[in-house]
Amino acid sequence: MGGCGSGNSSGAVIDARPSSSDAPTGSSPDAPPGTLPDAAPPTGPDPATDGPATVTMTTVSIPGTTPSRQQPATIFAPGAPGPHPLVIVLPGFKLDRTQYTSYAHHLATWGFVAIAIDYADTSFSPDHAAIADDAAKVIDYALAQPALAIAPTQIGIAGHSLGGKIAVLVAATDARIKAVVGWDPVDSTAPSVAPERVAMLTAPLAVVGEITDASGGVGGMPCAPQAENFLQFYAAAPAPAVAITVAASDHMDWVDDPSCFVCGFCTAGTASPEVARTVTRRVDVAWFRRHLLGDLAMDPWILNPPELATAAVTVDHR
Repeated sequence: MGGCGSGNSSGAVIDARPSSSDAPTGSSPDAPPGTLPDAAPPTGPDPATDGPATVTMTTVSIPGTTPSRQQPATIFAPGAPGPHPLVIVLPGFKLDRTQYTSYAHHLATWGFVAIAIDYADTSFSPDHAAIADDAAKVIDYALAQPALAIAPTQIGIAGHSLGGKIAVLVAATDARIKAVVGWDPVDSTAPSVAPERVAMLTAPLAVVGEITDASGGVGGMPCAPQAENFLQFYAAAPAPAVAITVAASDHMDWVDDPSCFVCGFCTAGTASPEVARTVTRRVDVAWFRRHLLGDLAMDPWILNPPELATAAVTVDHR
């Protein structure tokens, strides 16, 4: 979940260009490796604000690897013609998908179909590999729904805490995933993903997290141990990758309702939760637009977010 690392407030821009074979109009595939124009500040609408699309919400149940492994889900669909990119939203441990409604809805306003799920296994000792296999079935389900008009080559996945780990497990074995965002992900319980599965990723990885809950915690059990936190994911990820550290935030700043029962165990931060949520909404839209749609205008929003000016965040990238 949380973690620490060197900050990069210079505003340098990640080498996140498509290859020359699939570079969109206006990109510079012949630019030297590791370079992109980095002097200009972000322009255009801030991806942290809602986009123009109206959103419809539909509740469904999506089968996992077996018919008995049902995954309750909410589909957030933009009221605009397709095809649409798809983003799967995965919850944290013992947390309901409704805790992430704001993020899924926000993505849909920008034209993504976002599907937020609950896990089929809600026990205290879920099989992480099994729930990752279930989550991959969400892609099958979405592609089989003509009304959703999913673009099969534009699929991403995001998740908080355990959900961030599960997102990596899915992406490491399912080539349909083209971009991943982890919200304070934690690599707890077997199978380990950092560095093993993270190093296998072909999908670009962005992680947003905190270091406040890297030690201590209730009964001496940190919510985001330093050895398992978001910076461990970043350290193992192939380029392009980015890690954004949100200063003074805590692990539960990412949920919509931090008054939930388990939320009270991870509240050591002093920053307003809205800082982490704003930064994350921006990263979600910008990272997925950049790597699913080839939108180069998103690079400055990822690497030069407004919060850099106040040291509310630091940014590491490669």
